Amino acid sequence: MVKVLLVEDEIPARTVFRQMIEAYGDGMFTLVGEAEDGGEGLDLFRQHKPQLIVTDITMPGMSGLDMLHEIEHSGEGMPQAVILTSHKDFHYAQQAIQLKAAAYLIKDDCLSDPELLPRTMEGLARQAVSQDESREKQLQLEQKVRASEMEIERSTFLNMLRSPDDEAAWLQSLEAAQIPVRSGRVHALLLELDRSSLRFSIDQQEELKLWQFAGVNVLKELLGDRGPNKVIALDKGRFFAIYAPVGGVAHTPAPPAPALLEHIVQAFTLYLKMSALGLELSFGQGLGAQLPELKKLVTAAYPFFYRSQTVVARTDWAEIAGFQHMPEHFSRLWVKILKQALLEPLRSAAALEQERSSFFRQAMEQRWDPEQIKSLYLRVFLDISHFTADSEDVADLEAAFRKKLEQCQTFHDVHDTTFLFFRRLQGLQGDGKTIDASISRMIQRMHEDLSYPYKLEELAESINYSVPYFSSMFKKTTGESFVQYVTRLRVEKAKLLLLTTDKKTFEIAESIGFENYRSFNRIFKKETGVTPSDFRRMHQEQL
Repeated sequence: MVKVLLVEDEIPARTVFRQMIEAYGDGMFTLVGEAEDGGEGLDLFRQHKPQLIVTDITMPGMSGLDMLHEIEHSGEGMPQAVILTSHKDFHYAQQAIQLKAAAYLIKDDCLSDPELLPRTMEGLARQAVSQDESREKQLQLEQKVRASEMEIERSTFLNMLRSPDDEAAWLQSLEAAQIPVRSGRVHALLLELDRSSLRFSIDQQEELKLWQFAGVNVLKELLGDRGPNKVIALDKGRFFAIYAPVGGVAHTPAPPAPALLEHIVQAFTLYLKMSALGLELSFGQGLGAQLPELKKLVTAAYPFFYRSQTVVARTDWAEIAGFQHMPEHFSRLWVKILKQALLEPLRSAAALEQERSSFFRQAMEQRWDPEQIKSLYLRVFLDISHFTADSEDVADLEAAFRKKLEQCQTFHDVHDTTFLFFRRLQGLQGDGKTIDASISRMIQRMHEDLSYPYKLEELAESINYSVPYFSSMFKKTTGESFVQYVTRLRVEKAKLLLLTTDKKTFEIAESIGFENYRSFNRIFKKETGVTPSDFRRMHQEQL
């Protein structure tokens, strides 16, 4: 059935043309809509996507020719058009021809020969079906060719990754594609589908192949006007593309085209309905000499863990591909900090974000192993979930969290996933505490500003509580006495500042609310067993 749209402002004429189409086109045509001007016709076209439009030229508002002009420039695909007019002015016919109208009929001729319009439509419909069949066959052939090319590119690239003996063959394939190997500017893209945005499991190979094929086509389309290029689909939804910018001059360093990576990521979202992580790599002179580093980067387990959507110079490749072991004392420290961040009542979003930023900054600077970061967050979640009475729901939540954590590709995804599942855990636990709002605001203020010398009596008076009642409510909310809580908070903050900043110990003491350095030194040693200076030195020596 060929979908037909009829656009005619004169109701009697529209009625006659409708009857002609319906009487003659039984089994071939289906009238999907009628419009009385080009504007309404344009809306119906967008809604129904007809293959054939029968339209008058001159109408109030938007004309038929203007409507066809809008359709042509919409990118929707131009339908076949039959132009109807009562004017024998060649000027209109000329415009219709320019818009690739399939037929131009005089209304009086159609009325004197009731079969003229449907007969013309039938011929166009058969022609459209034939064109569709040819287009489908051509598309299938092109897809087979592209799939074959894609497999050849992938095979050559994977052989190069596995064996030095096959490096020359891959470099030759680049040269054959006019991509310089020994000189000239070359850029590459490393992309990976964001697994949190996938509508299928990454382990479904047949499904993944379809989307890899689509991803390769998107990349080829976007890189086509950049210069000679190659695009390779790798395992687990990863893509590698290399291109030589048009007009690149040998030995002349130049930055990549602006916003290319951002444009590609947006295209994946728009056309594939999936997010993507990406890095753009800049190559120095002599790609062949850089293959060992390139191999490490392309095969790295977590190339996007700390950095993505950015341009990476060759000097940064080793950092992205390589990671360091996270010392146990840092692991213990951050487990404690994150557990407090989750368990403290009514922590502000700004305070939680500050702790995320501090952990991310230190982890990125030290290049801590992503698997250890994942294990740390898993440990935090499991420690908290163990406070919940055993139930099948909690066990299922833990299993779902482990599975989701395995799929995380970036630090921030790990962090956000943990906090999301913690909120679900809270939903299973229920709200077993009645938290005093004034005390909670006080705790929030302490977390945000430890520089103030908080006193129990002063705080109790500020909210019109007696000291005993304030102490009782504070312990009910936090599980600790006021002095214990503030002391622990300050010592933990001091540890973090000692490990992550170059501040002097007396500056740290002042910034976290100690009245003098001696008091800070004494309390810190009592809580940790060592002085602040010794704590910093011991941990620096372990790095």
